Amino acid sequence: MNYQLDFTDKNVLITGAASGIGLESAKAFLSCGAKVYMADYNSAALAEQANELTSLYPGKIVPITADITGEEGIMKMIAAVKENGGRLDILVNNAGMAHSAYSINEKPEDWNKVITLNLTSHFFVSQAIANTFMIPQKSGRIINMCSLGGIMGIPGAAAYSASKGAVKQMTKSLACEWARFGITVNSVCPGFVETPLIKDNLANEKWVGYMTMRTPMRRLAKPDDVAGSVLFLASEMAHYITGTEIVVDGGFSCGS
Repeated sequence: MNYQLDFTDKNVLITGAASGIGLESAKAFLSCGAKVYMADYNSAALAEQANELTSLYPGKIVPITADITGEEGIMKMIAAVKENGGRLDILVNNAGMAHSAYSINEKPEDWNKVITLNLTSHFFVSQAIANTFMIPQKSGRIINMCSLGGIMGIPGAAAYSASKGAVKQMTKSLACEWARFGITVNSVCPGFVETPLIKDNLANEKWVGYMTMRTPMRRLAKPDDVAGSVLFLASEMAHYITGTEIVVDGGFSCGS
């Protein structure tokens, strides 16, 4: 057993890697020696972050501008991996969106957009990566980004909570199916994290004050609080963990 977080010679694909938890996870894997494929639909933000990180980790970053809600974007990621060695050890399904609307006002187009990005893309990216790389090589780690909203109700967030709750259950099904191929599938459920995803909330002092008071650790999460759990699930230390979730919420879900 190797108890060190050493990802030398490991190849990692992270979606939504240009900001927030995805970016912090990319930095964490890079610091541990991994080669990281950073995928994001925001080409400008991706180029900026990839250029900055390349100066620190030359030869270790492959940026991919892709919209993963469609087959074209998924195939673009697969092509990039094939062109750069043809092996993928770790997938972090991180891309997602927040959405707030009370249920009586929810619009079908908004509901579908949330479900497509937060849930459907996770499934089809996982399917494509498993079929192309992980099943043939008989090994792999898949980490799906879930949420506190996937394990408890949040007013005004039915679509978001539905998508994340489904990700949690999808994770368990994939874990059952793919364990025989040496693939583990787990999810991470962050609480409220200081990222661009909730920038409007962070600008509201009353909201921040209430959430801080409501959280037993008396602070919101930072992206690196979540990235550590991602690295653990991707490491050899978690080789017998599959089909479960790690809640990273400072105790929010257990009471204040």
